[in-house]
Amino acid sequence: MLSLLMLFMLFGTLLPVMQQLQQSLHIKKERMIAYETLHEGAKEFRALGNAAGERRAGGVVYRWEMAEQLCVHYENYKQVEKTICIE
Repeated sequence: MLSLLMLFMLFGTLLPVMQQLQQSLHIKKERMIAYETLHEGAKEFRALGNAAGERRAGGVVYRWEMAEQLCVHYENYKQVEKTICIE
């Protein structure tokens, strides 16, 4: 009975917490790559004058463009379009 209770506690509490931490880490990793892409896009815009480009990292395509602001667009792991812009 005690081992059964331990299994229920393990899969009932620890597993969801681990999944939530993993999702949070994945979101932060995607945002970090998006900001790196913004940085690389700003360097490319300044050096070469390119107003758009893209980068593939971890199976995700990060597209950057310089219009009024420098923005990067990407689809996160939940298949939701995200946009990050800087001035």
